[in-house]
Amino acid sequence: MAWNGSDGRSKASTPMTARRTASTSTRRWLLAGVVALAIAGGALLYFIVGGDAPSAAEATRAKASEKPASRPPRLAPTNAVRAAVTNASVKTPEPPPFKKRPGAMQLPDGRVLTFKPPKEGEFKIVHSHGAVYKCDHLGNWEDVTPKPVFDNAFEESLVGLATSGSFIPGVLMGLDYDYVIKMLTKPVVVDPGDPEDVVAKKEAVAAAKEAILDYMKDGASFDDFVMDMRRQVATERAIRGMALKEIVGLLKAGRREEAADMRDAAEQLMERKTGGRLTLPAHIESSLEGR
Repeated sequence: MAWNGSDGRSKASTPMTARRTASTSTRRWLLAGVVALAIAGGALLYFIVGGDAPSAAEATRAKASEKPASRPPRLAPTNAVRAAVTNASVKTPEPPPFKKRPGAMQLPDGRVLTFKPPKEGEFKIVHSHGAVYKCDHLGNWEDVTPKPVFDNAFEESLVGLATSGSFIPGVLMGLDYDYVIKMLTKPVVVDPGDPEDVVAKKEAVAAAKEAILDYMKDGASFDDFVMDMRRQVATERAIRGMALKEIVGLLKAGRREEAADMRDAAEQLMERKTGGRLTLPAHIESSLEGR
């Protein structure tokens, strides 16, 4: 009986189905071969190492735990090395040697003081850090700092006040009242071997102590006295500066008599305002007298 296709199959579909079946069978055999090879390889490894073969995870951990090859340590430069490099690369230039010249002087500690040089035959008094230096017009100098008369700052500060009108309020302000009274009532002793200038300073300080105690007897404090002295010194300097400027201008203009009258008026103003005396440079006084 001839096939008429009534069973739903076609001639074309039969070979394709056979090919699919063969392909599936082939893949199964190949997979079985791979598994067999893996099992055989594991068994071989077992017999080679004499035990269980390590798993993949164990192999990864073992590799991670291996220490890398050691590297030579990196040496950081020490402070001594840094200092040596710095000193070698950066050199501070030394200042040029000091050459003596008018209007300049070098102190033993290396400091250089500059000032307007005096005229020939005259001297310049330079003050620096509590020291006093006497310099001539060629740059020669000597230390003329007065030696302390007293062994404490309180009485030593009174020396400047009593002899030249200068004052150091920073040293004397805010002191304890009992200490101030103790120092003001402390006798000033003149030693037999004291030179004349020291005797004069001690006598001036003794007189200043009496004047301060008299100032304080009506209830004023020692700080009040200090402030009054500051104002007095400022007033004296202002009067002297104004008078000196006017007198010098009149002398340059050849008006000597008017300059002398200005000097007399300034002296009267000084006496009235501060009780002090007007002091002028020696060469100005000579010019006023016509010498």
